[in-house]
Amino acid sequence: MSSLTSIINKLRVKKQDYSVKYYSGVTYLFARIYGIQLGKNALFFKFSTFFMHEQSAIIIGDNCQFRSGVVTNLFGLNHRCVLSTHRTGAQIKIGNGSGLSGTTIGCATSVELGEQVMVGANSVITDFDWHSLDPYHRNDGEIVSRPVYIGDRVWIGANCLVLKGVTIGENTVVGAGSVVSSSLPANMICAGNPCKPIKPLKIFNEK
Repeated sequence: MSSLTSIINKLRVKKQDYSVKYYSGVTYLFARIYGIQLGKNALFFKFSTFFMHEQSAIIIGDNCQFRSGVVTNLFGLNHRCVLSTHRTGAQIKIGNGSGLSGTTIGCATSVELGEQVMVGANSVITDFDWHSLDPYHRNDGEIVSRPVYIGDRVWIGANCLVLKGVTIGENTVVGAGSVVSSSLPANMICAGNPCKPIKPLKIFNEK
């Protein structure tokens, strides 16, 4: 690595450090005003978007990271993190140490992520259909919702779609581009559309 490359990289890191402090500070202030329960030491790389329906909740644990800028994840993000609740009583809960990159979470009932969950670039997690299946009442008909639960240390790859009623067991890896429409067991590598288990996950340092 040339000395010039090293200097440029150090300047980028320095700039990002200041940027994260600014965006995190403003987000903490907004969370306090808006009613989001935001744990300690959360880091925000650019602004995330939050929308809460009345009498719903967004609960974020300690030491979480939200990457929303185009170059804050070098895989490449096409939008910022968006967390939204859509009905009274809906709850999004994100466990300690989790990280989201350009992730959308839409919740009408319950979406819960365990601890140390990683959600790759541009993935979407939703517990409802967003529109009615009735062709004559797409915007005003009944919309089905079922809770989503993602276990501790799950890694969801980039550009995945996790749909209503899904449970993903702890430690499982979901391959990039997967559509998860049914539950997945723990400790597996899974992929595809529809997403299915492929092989057991090797765990080298289980505590």
